[in-house]
Amino acid sequence: MTNARWFIAAVLLALTLTGANVPTAADDPPSDEQIAFAQRVSDLMLNELVAALFREFNETTLDNVEEGKQAISLIFNDSNRDMRLIGTFAPLLGGDNDLPSDAFEQTALGVALQGQAYTSVERVAERWYYRRSFALSNTFHPNCVLCHTNFTNQFFKKTHNPGAMGGRAHATGADQHRRLINPGRTIGDS
Repeated sequence: MTNARWFIAAVLLALTLTGANVPTAADDPPSDEQIAFAQRVSDLMLNELVAALFREFNETTLDNVEEGKQAISLIFNDSNRDMRLIGTFAPLLGGDNDLPSDAFEQTALGVALQGQAYTSVERVAERWYYRRSFALSNTFHPNCVLCHTNFTNQFFKKTHNPGAMGGRAHATGADQHRRLINPGRTIGDS
């Protein structure tokens, strides 16, 4: 039995030193309970994001548009992959960072441009996430056009955007955020 323990320890050490992937609890898909918890966290996060955005929108005026752009950029920091705005219509305040960066974001943007939300549970870089997006439109808030002055009816005709959100608004992009799910932990540890 002692030899077996040494053998197991030697194999684990060799795997560790060679960088081999050792199966862990994180390899297992999250449980329904963990997904439901992540969804509830996502619901709260969405409410907080929308509240922060509307606060910033309400404070943006013609006199402080540039400051408003910077404030939005601080909320949706270009290096934060957990919450960001995605789109393809200029002006993209985050530059190429605002472009969809993976399959989820490609799908989310396509669905958002039809005025719909999108969710998924996905494994990203060896971690499980609850991912969610919701559609943004040119009528999300009246002050959006202070920064996005090109969001006009002529622009939407040119981009073949028919007013996917019930005909009264044109979809412009999506808010995307994700919540890490820790399958190897209990709900209270996340």
